[in-house]
Amino acid sequence: MVVLESIVPVLILIAFGKALSQARFFAQGFFKELNRLTYFWGLPALLVYKVAEIDLKTEAGIGILYTLLIAIGATVLLGYLFVFLLKVPRDSIGSFIQGCYRGNLAFVGFPVIFFALGQEGLDLGMFSSGICILVYNVTGVALLILHSKGRTERPLRAIWRHGISNPLILACVIGFALNLANITIPVMIFRSLEAVGQLALPLALIGLGAGLKFEELKGQIGLSAVASLINVAFSPLLGYFVGKALGLDPISLKVAVIFLACPTAVFSYVLAEMLNNDGVMARNIVILSTVMSIVSLVLAIALV
Repeated sequence: MVVLESIVPVLILIAFGKALSQARFFAQGFFKELNRLTYFWGLPALLVYKVAEIDLKTEAGIGILYTLLIAIGATVLLGYLFVFLLKVPRDSIGSFIQGCYRGNLAFVGFPVIFFALGQEGLDLGMFSSGICILVYNVTGVALLILHSKGRTERPLRAIWRHGISNPLILACVIGFALNLANITIPVMIFRSLEAVGQLALPLALIGLGAGLKFEELKGQIGLSAVASLINVAFSPLLGYFVGKALGLDPISLKVAVIFLACPTAVFSYVLAEMLNNDGVMARNIVILSTVMSIVSLVLAIALV
């Protein structure tokens, strides 16, 4: 019953978004703008006030971070192994590898953890997620530049423009700066950030559901399915054993596994297009991993 109470609200919001999109309840382009609002303002607001108030000395947060980083590193290596075994085309390698390890922590991880574990779980995951969002963005851009089809903008400029300077990273930096400087956010500003941040969690899931378009699947679906499985099946399974070995408490272990069971971030498709990689494969991985993650997230909540 606890599992149903945790995951069903998530599924209902995703299905609600899909139903609204199918029924054309809103004008064309509405959900694109909704996602922009969530990405540029809602989730950054959540990150600023949450990161600003977390305990940076807690061992649980450090343990979650170690678990995530070890699992991410191993997943990247496994992805390259499959590149060799499956003879992934050279101009698709960047999209394939990024799809194997890059998780949608903000749009999926935060809402799922909030509904499954409440405020305690969300607070526990903030420190590690802030660092991992930075890791995902910087390494994602670097990999896509490395395996680009042709010439792109200069690497350092691309990493800054597409990786470090995105609103989620900037929000984490501001939150950590306020935390380290021991600056308390004024009550009026805190409550405003809190209101916008809490609004972002359901909006992220509704936007995710509206963006699920199975008719856009095409190209090398088999390779996309492999990358998706590595992301939402291998990665959380490895994270579970790593977390157990590191001695994480039950809630921290569940936070880590849920983060690792998240689908590939939607922004990975945008980056693949911008940096001259296989955009079709990147889009396929986002769609397939999102569908597969429904199973992986249910299992993560039920079994961990």
